[in-house]
Amino acid sequence: MRKQLNKQVWWFAGVASIAALVLFILWAIFSRQTVIEIRVAGVAGNNNNSASLVCYFVEPNFQLRWIHSVEKQWWEEHYLREEEGLLLTTTYFQAFGAGTPSTENVAPIQKEGYVGYQINQRFPHLNWVVSRLTKGEINYAGQRILIHQLVPDYSEVTIMPKAYSPIDRFNKDFCHELPSDGSQ
Repeated sequence: MRKQLNKQVWWFAGVASIAALVLFILWAIFSRQTVIEIRVAGVAGNNNNSASLVCYFVEPNFQLRWIHSVEKQWWEEHYLREEEGLLLTTTYFQAFGAGTPSTENVAPIQKEGYVGYQINQRFPHLNWVVSRLTKGEINYAGQRILIHQLVPDYSEVTIMPKAYSPIDRFNKDFCHELPSDGSQ
């Protein structure tokens, strides 16, 4: 009788383990997490082959920061990841010149030394050209990515919301894992 009970316990434990494994595999395949993906095409790989730099972060808020090509002053844009794209919430700049938004509401939070406006404009994705002259950087969750040091001058950086499965995430790098000094 005891042998029969032991056999049933082992059989039940085996079935439960297989069921748990199947559920875990299904979860890994079908669950998705929304992230912000940063992609730069045409970055030279280790053996000078054309490749892509791809990284991601999970935080919904981020900022793009660069030196404006005309005014030579810092310009900063704050974004929020949404279900359908990206929302440009506010813009901050140090100098006022051509192309500066002036009809928008003043940003509710002001930064010392900057003029800020509330924008609230939606984009499906961003295509951003960076160079060493404009010193483009991406800031999120206390991380500062000096993207202008990671890519060749005048590279187009695509920033978009994506949904990654846990398996996809193993194949990609967190953006903060990239070297901030531009070395590969």
